[in-house]
Amino acid sequence: MLFLGMTRDPLRISLSKRTFKRVLFAAGLLSVVQVGVLAHYVVQTGQINDQVAELEGLKEELSQSKGQVVEFSEAVDKMQQRVLTIQSINKKLQVMFGLEPDQGDTAVVNGQGGEEVPYEATLDGRTGILNFDYLTEIGESENPDDPGIMMATDIKNGLFWLDQQTARQLHVLARLEEAAGERVGLWAATPSIWPVKGPISSKFGPRISPFTGKKAFHAGVDIVAPRGEEVHAPAKGKVVVASYDHRMGNYVRINHRHGIETTYGHLSKILVRYGQEVKRGDLLGRVGSTGRFSTGPHLHYQVAVNDKVVDPLQYILD
Repeated sequence: MLFLGMTRDPLRISLSKRTFKRVLFAAGLLSVVQVGVLAHYVVQTGQINDQVAELEGLKEELSQSKGQVVEFSEAVDKMQQRVLTIQSINKKLQVMFGLEPDQGDTAVVNGQGGEEVPYEATLDGRTGILNFDYLTEIGESENPDDPGIMMATDIKNGLFWLDQQTARQLHVLARLEEAAGERVGLWAATPSIWPVKGPISSKFGPRISPFTGKKAFHAGVDIVAPRGEEVHAPAKGKVVVASYDHRMGNYVRINHRHGIETTYGHLSKILVRYGQEVKRGDLLGRVGSTGRFSTGPHLHYQVAVNDKVVDPLQYILD
């Protein structure tokens, strides 16, 4: 019976016993379904929360891993720079000891041929094929331009280059060690340090003369330094000139034997005498600007081997 209001007669609904049972069954089934749906929602929500937490953890791990990869890549770059520095020093030492350059360092080859490799398959254009297997994998990947893949490629190529160059430089060092043992006297008499520290205002070789404005050959390097700065001997030897020249001003020349001579020009003071024996680090004089061919305080430093001038920077290691 349903009451529809104060002024209306109640509505009577008559259900058979069978129908009533069906209604109760449907209501009960609906309740069970609702409870099941609610329970499923609760379970699913918990699983989603767990998955979100797991994803956050993976994200954090990925971020840390990326940071480690970047640090490792930077470390590889630094090691490459150190190897290149060692390579440069070794080349200078080979020149000083009169050794033939290591064949692995020779860039010019008369004969040409062989399998070609794209420039991108080398490390910064350096000679040598780098990690073919890995580069093949990258070429077959879906996205070789992916930053992660590119960084991994750079690291692997860098490690390959380091391995090759380290082996090469160890070979060079072995040759240098043998040469040093045989030529102890030559090493002591070979210029190897800056006579004075300072920036270079004019390099060895052709230049436009600051005095004539015409092209001329500069037989040494000009090292800028304050007036009065100490000038030191770069190796042992004997003073063969301690005099004045109208172009070089006050200058000193040292014979280091083995065909090597060094010259120091435009000194404000000469502090050695003719015939004096000196050793590496001894004081020779002080920086000045004497002589007609000087525009300001500096040292003109010159190296000659067997009466032929050479680039003094090839004889400076520090």
